[in-house]
Amino acid sequence: MIGTIDVDVVRAIFDALGAKLELRVLWHGPELARMMDEAHAVLAAAWKARLERWGWLVRVEVSYSRYGERGRIDLLAFHPALRIVLVIEVKTDMVDAQGLLGPLDVKLRLARAIAADLGWAAPALVVPVVLFRDDTTIRRRVARLAPLFADLDLVGRGATAWLRSPSLERGPRGLLLFSALVHGDGRPPSVARERIRVRQAPERAG
Repeated sequence: MIGTIDVDVVRAIFDALGAKLELRVLWHGPELARMMDEAHAVLAAAWKARLERWGWLVRVEVSYSRYGERGRIDLLAFHPALRIVLVIEVKTDMVDAQGLLGPLDVKLRLARAIAADLGWAAPALVVPVVLFRDDTTIRRRVARLAPLFADLDLVGRGATAWLRSPSLERGPRGLLLFSALVHGDGRPPSVARERIRVRQAPERAG
């Protein structure tokens, strides 16, 4: 029964058959997509502003096409004094770890060339960053797949502290962050107030 099989197991089976598994979640027509897009935009905007306050140069939705690889980087940041590049993936959910980490590895390999295209000095260090919406279910899923995220060796407050005061001597292999869904001014977005309403059928007269 598919309901009792882990998604990663199903994906491995499809991979062995040369097939690709794609998952879609439908809820209230376009409403779910709208909510997830808003949440993604809020997280990206809040962290762009935060990083810029800490001295980073930040580009949003950086597209690339090199060596047959095409895609977009959610946030690409550069510390001009230390020549550190951050490749930041923003995620509002955690459905497929391999689907997240595989493309991130490609972006890391291309980051130096992409940075050069932007006119940034040759990076001394390239650091992957995975930024999740802070949610109990997401934290539980990440914890269950901890070995896959082992290279993200600075987590939570430690990762934030390094971003505030980065150092090449203490350069991490990667950063893992969980961030509350709030605007830069501290206001929760409308998506945070969305609720799924269960409609009850009216009682029939006896």
